[in-house]
Amino acid sequence: MKVTLKDIANRAEVSISTVSRVLSDTPVSIHDGTRLRIIQAAKELGYFKINNSLQNKNNQEKRVGVVLSKAESKYRDPFFSEIIYGIERELIEQGCVLEFTYDMQEIVQSNLLSQINKNDLGIVCVGPFKEEILRKLTQQIPAVLFVGGTTNLEIDHVTVDFHQAAMNATNYLIHKGHTDIAYIGGSPLEGLPHDQEDRFLGFKKALQSNNLSINQEWVQDGGFDLTRGYEAMKRILNTGRIPTALFSASDRMAFGAYKAIQEYGLSIPEDISIISFDDIEMSEFITPPLTTVRVFKEEMGRIAVKLLIQKMEGSITLPLTSFLPTKLIVRNSCMNIH
Repeated sequence: MKVTLKDIANRAEVSISTVSRVLSDTPVSIHDGTRLRIIQAAKELGYFKINNSLQNKNNQEKRVGVVLSKAESKYRDPFFSEIIYGIERELIEQGCVLEFTYDMQEIVQSNLLSQINKNDLGIVCVGPFKEEILRKLTQQIPAVLFVGGTTNLEIDHVTVDFHQAAMNATNYLIHKGHTDIAYIGGSPLEGLPHDQEDRFLGFKKALQSNNLSINQEWVQDGGFDLTRGYEAMKRILNTGRIPTALFSASDRMAFGAYKAIQEYGLSIPEDISIISFDDIEMSEFITPPLTTVRVFKEEMGRIAVKLLIQKMEGSITLPLTSFLPTKLIVRNSCMNIH
């Protein structure tokens, strides 16, 4: 398990902001006993080796806030928690201060932004976010960067090409001889139909390019959730016709699908091949190990911080979109049916 600033804060019984200031060697008034307790907690948890000579002293006055689309993303969602971990680690290594971590609802429902000192402040938004929220943030904070989703706004963001990666994954199944392919996806934002999300559109394009039709009964909304993925797979299995393969838009939904398929008395991949998206840690260890699209999540967080710092320094003046590569990790959940 990777150690976060929250883990250290819990161990040392202090706030996350205090941990950030101590570990980044920011010159603020913190009691020596508290400082030593935080450093000891970081060492005990194996967070990092303190080496102030490697820190960029020019960044020590830079303050960065993190706004999460949902608070549970940090602790329950393996995809976004990896991004947040990368953000935290890079902030420490760059010598920046983690000023705050807020939930999007806290920003929307309160007057928090008006109470924040905006001098030398940048914000990283960990998505998905509604465009009106991002627009509001950019109007009040000069340096805002969006990571982990997609947007049509002219705003700096770090993401992956979900559409192309989903096309590649679906084509992998088709090249293995599969023509009856189901899909479990979800909508990252309330109000956006799950069949308008980029991964579904990539899946659809791959089928159309190979002159294959979509069975609408096999397209189910799993809400990017373990339990809802399980329920979505049960609906597919109860249509009376069993697909030979499934594309799941997230590994968590795929785990739910595994359970539904096995309860139905079917085997993976002998009866149903499964390909997925994310490559979270558990995907390698379930049975059979899951073939999935790897997203370099920690790197997304780290690059987001580096780009935000450049924006705060004025090095980036035009909105910049950084697409990180993805990689198909082939394991044992798919088989040829030629």
